[in-house]
Amino acid sequence: MASANSVLTGRLQISAPDQRRSPRFEVEASAIMRVEGKPGPFLVTILDVSATGLRLSSSNTFSSGTRVKISYRNVDLTGEIRYARQVDGHMCNVGVLVDGTSGGCETEAGEIDLTLLFAKRVTRN
Repeated sequence: MASANSVLTGRLQISAPDQRRSPRFEVEASAIMRVEGKPGPFLVTILDVSATGLRLSSSNTFSSGTRVKISYRNVDLTGEIRYARQVDGHMCNVGVLVDGTSGGCETEAGEIDLTLLFAKRVTRN
């Protein structure tokens, strides 16, 4: 869990270690998500980010496999909802695998690395 100080300053903190291919970084950032087949847009909060994925918080629920477009700081990310899980009475965590960007988050080798969108804000515990 991010400390109160890191949330207020908008800094990222590395999440607890797990067996994912790339580390996940906690963040709290507002974004806009458009969902294929649903009217919208939807305001979401980016909770954490890895090289190719995002975990979002939303007051709406969505179906796995649905295509989405997420806009954050003038960068558009396209991808697929991998899961949507109810976390309390009215909020849902949504996992998105990102497979395309409008720029600003590619490595020199041309691979997607979403952590580059937050590079100035990354801190490690």
